[in-house]
Amino acid sequence: MQPVLPDREEIQGRISRLQAGLAEQGADGALLVQKVDLYYFSGTDQDAHLWIPVSGEPLLLVRKSLERAVRDARVDRISPLESLRDLPERMEAASQAPPRRIGLELDVIPAALYLQYGRLLPEATFLDVSPLARSIRMIKSGYELSRMRAAARVADRLYEKIPAFIRESGNETELAIRSEAFYRRHGHPGLSRTRAFNMESIYGHIMAGPGGAEPSGTVGPTGGAGLGPWFSQGAGWTPIRPGQPVMVDYTACVDGYLSDQARVFSIGALPGKMQRAYQVMVEVQDDLAEAGRPGVRAGDLYDRARRIVERAGLLEGFMGSPRPVPFVGHGVGLELDEWPVITRRADFSLREGMTLALEPKVVFPGEGVVGVENTFVVGHAGMERLNAFPDDLAVL
Repeated sequence: MQPVLPDREEIQGRISRLQAGLAEQGADGALLVQKVDLYYFSGTDQDAHLWIPVSGEPLLLVRKSLERAVRDARVDRISPLESLRDLPERMEAASQAPPRRIGLELDVIPAALYLQYGRLLPEATFLDVSPLARSIRMIKSGYELSRMRAAARVADRLYEKIPAFIRESGNETELAIRSEAFYRRHGHPGLSRTRAFNMESIYGHIMAGPGGAEPSGTVGPTGGAGLGPWFSQGAGWTPIRPGQPVMVDYTACVDGYLSDQARVFSIGALPGKMQRAYQVMVEVQDDLAEAGRPGVRAGDLYDRARRIVERAGLLEGFMGSPRPVPFVGHGVGLELDEWPVITRRADFSLREGMTLALEPKVVFPGEGVVGVENTFVVGHAGMERLNAFPDDLAVL
């Protein structure tokens, strides 16, 4: 399967937008090391430091592998970096002056590395460039949307297979094995990248019956039982039984870009309260998708969702139990937890080109979880849904 990769013009546009933001902040440049940021701004995720001065050409300093970086990257200046001790000299030469205000990804770099930078660059002050990088990544280009549409198509194909997979599976893990094998055959690397500290995700979560109602330390509304306390989320050994919801909440990945999707399946009919709750969650999703236009305040969208759920008498268990999460949608792209987030206190307006996963869900303690999730892109007339698989409850 041949990947479709960003070209030099795409990468240069990203760099130019970052440089414009650095100029507004009065920074001399940004030093990027996080793998996803490296890939987004250079075209490679090799072990490297990417120095992007406020003006001029970026410099990719590679520790390993230089050969791969030269082959993959979409920037011109690429050099080996034998030791971090060489970093200040290389940055100064690239900028033609000693950089004094340096942007770092302060939300993700380890404290030990930050302190090492301080020792190497004692005259410099550091500022957090992560909000700038994330805000640039939040608006997707035509190339990025093409990759996310491709991922959504692969997701649709998986969900078409799920009923057959369920019939062949006795528990969550057996269903996960079949689902993940399908995704791997279609280019999924087996990892859905995340940015938040200690947030881990492989493909997502498969949760059957009471497994979907297990309390979880994940940042999302559900997590599942998992295989044990060493990784207490995702598929475990919960059996798949008639009359219980089976939620498949998995991310497809094509050329690094994700599509986040969730559906509920069941062997035989679900209890009436679960069927009704599912329909209300679809109503929430559809209402937010219609209302989610450029200029609409994200916090107002959350309030809309909550009003619908409150009218239906489903606030208890909405977005998790016993501790619900305060959001109903999140950004998605190269990472699963991108900006924006549709949360109750979000005081920003939607912009065209943002991509979000809307995921209204209700947990019934001890019984399971129902809800829906699809990936959308904000357009001038509302949110366009990328996933085509029907939202209906799938009864086997």
